[in-house]
Amino acid sequence: TFPMQSERMYAALKGLGKEARLVMLPYEAHDYRARKSLLHVLWEQEQWLDKYLLLDKEADTETTETVADVNVN
Repeated sequence: TFPMQSERMYAALKGLGKEARLVMLPYEAHDYRARKSLLHVLWEQEQWLDKYLLLDKEADTETTETVADVNVN
């Protein structure tokens, strides 16, 4: 998409009160080629996955500790 389309989509979502994040990487076209850009895209994806798909960190920690206790005994 053209950058203007992304900016409009972002503005529309924010205008509706939705959570949105617009990341525009410098010196990149529609596909990413620079190593730094590719790593940043992967980081952005990981942050999204952590935020929306992982269990609650406290519940996850308790489960890990319980499993560790069972394995030690």
